[in-house]
Amino acid sequence: MDPYPQVLTTLQIKSAKPAERAFKLADAGGLFVLVQPNGSKLWRYKFRLDGVEGLQALGAFPEVTLADARHAHAESRKLIAKGIHPVQARREERESRAQEELHRVKGSFGAVCADWKTATGADLRPATVLQRNREIEKDLSPHFKDRPISKITRLELTTALKEVEARAPEVARNLRNYLWGIFEHAIDSGLIADNPVPPVRVLRKRNQENHPALSLELLGKFLRKLDAIDTIYEQTRIAMLLVVLTACRKAEVTGAKWSEIDLKAAEWEVPAERMKAGRAHWVPLSRQAVKLLQKLRALVPEENVYLFPNRLDPDRPMANRSLNALMERLGFSGDGTPHGMRATFSTHFNAIGASIDVIEHCLAHVPGNRVRAAYNRHGYRAERREMLQAWATCVDQLRSGLPSKVPAPSSKSKANC
Repeated sequence: MDPYPQVLTTLQIKSAKPAERAFKLADAGGLFVLVQPNGSKLWRYKFRLDGVEGLQALGAFPEVTLADARHAHAESRKLIAKGIHPVQARREERESRAQEELHRVKGSFGAVCADWKTATGADLRPATVLQRNREIEKDLSPHFKDRPISKITRLELTTALKEVEARAPEVARNLRNYLWGIFEHAIDSGLIADNPVPPVRVLRKRNQENHPALSLELLGKFLRKLDAIDTIYEQTRIAMLLVVLTACRKAEVTGAKWSEIDLKAAEWEVPAERMKAGRAHWVPLSRQAVKLLQKLRALVPEENVYLFPNRLDPDRPMANRSLNALMERLGFSGDGTPHGMRATFSTHFNAIGASIDVIEHCLAHVPGNRVRAAYNRHGYRAERREMLQAWATCVDQLRSGLPSKVPAPSSKSKANC
């Protein structure tokens, strides 16, 4: 039998008119309707727990009926009998339901990963975004995409990273960095409390080696072999020669667009978003480089954006490993890489005493001495043009098989082979 006789009726509540001040319509056991001056009628439950008075909101009439309010009141009384605060219990219940809904909609690894990509992709170079997406799709998504992120353990992540490390150590290090960011994003989103990504020590230390670079003698042999084999795709041959002639990074050449090239002015402006240091890079084009680009323009359809469109998908640039594969095919895989051509260029001009500033500007390197760089605003454009033209002449000598000579430079920016 209910110890609290119920005295209110629905008719009484409906009939209650607002007054200048709020007033109560009591039911029983601390349950009452608070009639506000604006006419709203709010269910309230006044209780005591451990000698402390409390007040619980149970909704508004008529959305919450008299029967609904009495049921909620009865449930709260049961909680109080157990020493549980009904307001706190109701708040925790709402939070639990919200958390369940969050996990249902946003809680999978794939969903968190997509949100993280969106949040972090704007500040990255397009090439970096493509590489990141490719590595995640290949090595993380198959394992974790549909898994609740809260259920993924450190052991599972370590095992996945170790499997990749056995095949591609650098990719494994990249994946660990991605995972750290993804799980930190999940923490910020309220999905998990701790980051289970293993520490860096679970992976072997990076064996930091410089890209192998061809000596001038080997560069000459490589160029002569490149010229001699007529089965090489001509656009690939031109791309490799431009890597050599411009001292630019492989990705800067293979991802170049025609809109960046001014053949009349013999110059190329690589935009900041495609540069490693995030700064635009001006490249003076030697006569030999201009001649190659004129030949390339005749080979590539006018509608193509890229200098070296991908043969399978012209809307994308040449595949990343095409030039590496070419060097391997010609038998120089252990001796040098496309990126190593920059070291060959730098070694040659440093050996003959050319200006270090001009060399570093040609390589688009960030100055090591920031104070000096802050005061020295000279762009060395004329000197860079001289140097790259001298380099192109040297490359011609190497291609023809003429003996390589390294005389003392007549100036700090100009030198021959």
